[in-house]
Amino acid sequence: MKKVIFVCTVVLMAICPSVAGEPEGHVKGVVARIQDNVAKMKAADSHAVPMAFWDFDGTIIKGDLGLGLQVDGRECYRGLLDEVIQGGYNPIYKGAEGSRQWLKDYEHMTKLGPWLSQGFDAQMFAGVLAEELDAFCMKVAAKNRYADWYFASSMAIWKALAEAGVENYVVSASIESLMRNMASTLGISRDRIRATRVVQEGGRWTTKLIQPIPYGEGKVDAVQEIVRARPHGVAIAAFGNSYSTDAPFLRYVATQPSLPGGAKGTAMMINGGKIVPGYSEYFICVEQDAVQGR
Repeated sequence: MKKVIFVCTVVLMAICPSVAGEPEGHVKGVVARIQDNVAKMKAADSHAVPMAFWDFDGTIIKGDLGLGLQVDGRECYRGLLDEVIQGGYNPIYKGAEGSRQWLKDYEHMTKLGPWLSQGFDAQMFAGVLAEELDAFCMKVAAKNRYADWYFASSMAIWKALAEAGVENYVVSASIESLMRNMASTLGISRDRIRATRVVQEGGRWTTKLIQPIPYGEGKVDAVQEIVRARPHGVAIAAFGNSYSTDAPFLRYVATQPSLPGGAKGTAMMINGGKIVPGYSEYFICVEQDAVQGR
């Protein structure tokens, strides 16, 4: 496989996480790179549909939608899963104590292996009415204003790509039925969010997981499925924040051979920390802190 080499540029900007900030300096260069490749692709194939794929937690939103965000001991926003448990919509964990126990169990299972913790997140809602849980999550999302904590740079890139005719999709290991409540804050339809899914029977959640789970290599499978389902779809960009969960699908998008017009996929690693050998040559590496704010 031919390697696509990117310069790994780290951009630093510190800002109080409770204050809105301007997009960091890497935005224009990233947008220009993708726009250039979209132009090459469209010139060679006018029917081609450019598509961008985004992780959500730590990539679009600062922190984790399910777990929440605390900075220096201050709660910036409460996690959606915590809200759901304390709202009485979890048959296993109840109230504030249930939230603490869930987090303890989740951290333990994560240490054992993501194959266990990722599935359990969704499976623990077995028996709950999907319609009722969805309505509750919509109210929570409106109350907590999660979009205030979206990275300013990520949203600047997202909006610029949408204006350039690129279709934005979210591919996340979080629970799809909960994640899809974020669609309106991103200006996309709910079906453009792919995350961990379970079979629903009689309108209720079950423990039956639907493969692939979008985690690690599973995100590659998810991206391929979405692209195949979109007539003339082409994955032109990918964005993530973790070498363990996102690097495989970022590398896949960056190294696709034979895109129309010689176009190349762009992959961006956000706040990924120490660069992991074997991946870094494929990514634009940046650091972001500024959020959209209120």
